Amino acid sequence: MAIATFRIKVGQQWYTVEVGDLSTSPIQVTVEGETFEVEVEGLPDAPPPPRRARPRSRPSSDGGLTPPSPSTTSSVNLSDNIIRSPMPGKVISIMVRPGDHVSAGDEVCVVEAMKMEQSIRAPRSGVVKTIHVQPMDSVSANDPLMEIE
Repeated sequence: MAIATFRIKVGQQWYTVEVGDLSTSPIQVTVEGETFEVEVEGLPDAPPPPRRARPRSRPSSDGGLTPPSPSTTSSVNLSDNIIRSPMPGKVISIMVRPGDHVSAGDEVCVVEAMKMEQSIRAPRSGVVKTIHVQPMDSVSANDPLMEIE
């Protein structure tokens, strides 16, 4: 059973590659319908630690919903004003442009990893100064996404 499916380009040729469970060895990999058993170097021996649940909106005193704290929905160092990717993945969409005013908690972009979308929100109010990525760019954890001044 495939855990992940990728489109991989080798030279000028594209291939569909399905990768099986990475916790066993050898790993089953299917390339264009033909299955191979492969061994991969550098895989962690232990399973990854469990992930914490994403913060959810909570009822406010006036009966509405209070959005999750901006500090829990994006990775930012307030001293350098850079919003960074909280995880490796692919930028799916960008909701702002340089010069746009944003408020704390506004969704500024979406990063996808393993078919899960993570909404990236402004940690504080300000003006978007620079956007460092484009839709469909791959990002690593802590890569800069944009700068707010």
